[in-house]
Amino acid sequence: MATGAVAALDFLQSPEKYPIAPVCVVFGDEAFLRTEVFRTIRSLVLPDDEADFSLTRYDGAAVSFVDAIRETSTLAMFGSGKRLVQIESADSFISQNRDKLETYFDEPAASGVLLLQPNSFPSNLRLYKKAVAKGLVVDCKAIPQKQIPGWLTRWTPKSCGAKISKDAAETLVELVGDDLGALDQEAKRLALLANPPGELTVELVQTQVGAWRQKKVWDMIDAALGGQTAEALRQLDKLLTAGEAPIAILAQAAASLRKLAAAAELFVETEAAGAVPNMTTILDKVGVKPFFRAKYAEQLKKLGRRRGERLAQALLEADVDLKGGSRSDPRLTLERFLVRFSSPEARPFGTLR
Repeated sequence: MATGAVAALDFLQSPEKYPIAPVCVVFGDEAFLRTEVFRTIRSLVLPDDEADFSLTRYDGAAVSFVDAIRETSTLAMFGSGKRLVQIESADSFISQNRDKLETYFDEPAASGVLLLQPNSFPSNLRLYKKAVAKGLVVDCKAIPQKQIPGWLTRWTPKSCGAKISKDAAETLVELVGDDLGALDQEAKRLALLANPPGELTVELVQTQVGAWRQKKVWDMIDAALGGQTAEALRQLDKLLTAGEAPIAILAQAAASLRKLAAAAELFVETEAAGAVPNMTTILDKVGVKPFFRAKYAEQLKKLGRRRGERLAQALLEADVDLKGGSRSDPRLTLERFLVRFSSPEARPFGTLR
């Protein structure tokens, strides 16, 4: 996190510790965190009965500085008179009005809050330093995948009033993937099914979470690992036709494939050191739960050395493309990813102990 900015997780956990300033900047690549931070700021600035009348949204590429500040400075007709002016995709708005914004930070309007939402906000900008000193800056960077179960155990009680154990959180991430929004929605759904109420257990997660989607994603991965490209693409089509979001499909697939990539790397390193790889030891080291071990063992043998070495990079590139790094259709991005790692493996792993 850039020095001076507030981590989104800290802000969401205890928003009362961070007073809302006349100018707020919310940036970062995690869409779920950006949305939750915005909702929290809105609830603090505008009571529910004022939100419809006192919130104004602008596209940062289309609004002028004069119009944005005029709206921020105008008293609302209802309620407290406060206004919240949200500038979405604010990167170009900031770059074109940097000097004006620096001046505005010194004398902001008292009647409203200007909320800037750029994708990035470099800490070497003079404006960044002023924003940290006189405003509220919240960094919504993505959570490292290995930290997501811990986040889920802290977030779920706040989000839906239910506790989730570490093992249950890890299982949920295993089944759903690392998309925070999808995890939050599944936790809320599980909270309605929990018996006893308020407790999400491993058993509940295993029996209730996305059985159909999980099976189709597993089928897609199995087909790709087996070199059956056409079948993998057919399973992808079923998921997309059923309304599954491309980013959610990749997230769930990636939760498994990252472990396979890490296991493949350990296998090769163990062989290079002159030792005989042990399947149980390798899968334990990469975080595979015992009840998934047989499935992962089968897939690891299919994956092979060559694809294992390039899988992590292929996942990273697909993830970046789906999150805005490419103008390609999301479906095409997923299809390219499947084709890229589903070609038959010339050097499969041997039988592991």
